[in-house]
Amino acid sequence: MKFSIAFGIVCTSAGIASAQTINPDFGGCYSIRQLGSVPGVPVPYGGVTFKYDDPDMMLIGGAANQDGGAIYSIRVTRDAEGVIDGFDGTAELFATAPNIDGGLTFGPGNVLFFTRFSQHAIGQIKPLSTGPDKEVSLAPFFAGSTGSVQFVPAGFPGEGRMKASSYNASLWADLAFSADGSGTYNITGAPTTIGIGGGPEGLVFVQPGNPGFTKHSVLVSEYNTGKIACYDLDASGDPILATRRELISGLTGAEGGTRDPRNGHFLFNTFNGGDRVILVTGFNLACRPNINGDCYVDDADFVLFAVMYNILDCGDPSMPAGCPADFNDDGLVDDSDFVIFVDAYNRLICQ
Repeated sequence: MKFSIAFGIVCTSAGIASAQTINPDFGGCYSIRQLGSVPGVPVPYGGVTFKYDDPDMMLIGGAANQDGGAIYSIRVTRDAEGVIDGFDGTAELFATAPNIDGGLTFGPGNVLFFTRFSQHAIGQIKPLSTGPDKEVSLAPFFAGSTGSVQFVPAGFPGEGRMKASSYNASLWADLAFSADGSGTYNITGAPTTIGIGGGPEGLVFVQPGNPGFTKHSVLVSEYNTGKIACYDLDASGDPILATRRELISGLTGAEGGTRDPRNGHFLFNTFNGGDRVILVTGFNLACRPNINGDCYVDDADFVLFAVMYNILDCGDPSMPAGCPADFNDDGLVDDSDFVIFVDAYNRLICQ
């Protein structure tokens, strides 16, 4: 169980920052930036996301795991390169969300979904509402208590499916859902569950072409281990356990996570770990021509592309696994993929 009281643990901001490290196996493109606490948001922090129609409006859970939990909105500020570098003013109450935990995301119909700890439930807030319109208990479906909730993005295997995690049972669940006719959603049927470990909280999907990512993947905030772990996805958008890698270590209370909708950078927060927001730059929204997973689309990627272009058919046994140069997913590496490659090659840097 997570507690909202820190028991005699004292550390400075510099100490927290210096303890965080990025696995060098992912290359040298990623960098951690401390955005600090969010003015006006009561600690501890819960899930985090961006408003579906405003890429500069961040939503974050405050007073997480408590009856008075709520979602707060605040505008982010950006530097000359468009990278988030802080917050504008003081956060405002967006909606009540009792016992909000690490899950906060927009789903179908722009309904805002959030997880409740330790109620083991998912709350739903319709557009223009200022509090929950519906709650669905997950107790009939899998053990423990959420955790997080997320929807697989378009273009990923299993796109559109609902995924959830159980924090204290360390489970990942694939949940079937259906519209209830009133603008919210029911959970239906027995889910597929996977024992994922680590006390999973935030779930964030990452596409190939990001440095160190050659396959569609998911990042998992592991509260218990203080790490951000990465898994390749199977055809249903679920993690392949044998592929687990550690992206970031040295965290305290890894909690919610999301992507910056403008540039794809990874953003997450901590719960009782200084209660801060942390940005990881180096991610991108769409740079699949970065075949070798470094920071650039350059001649090294062209060499790899040319081999697959000459093979053509993704079904050919000689094609490299996963057919990574099939950027438009039509089963062929052909001229249409070459056009996509040239555009990225001319921009050089993935962003």
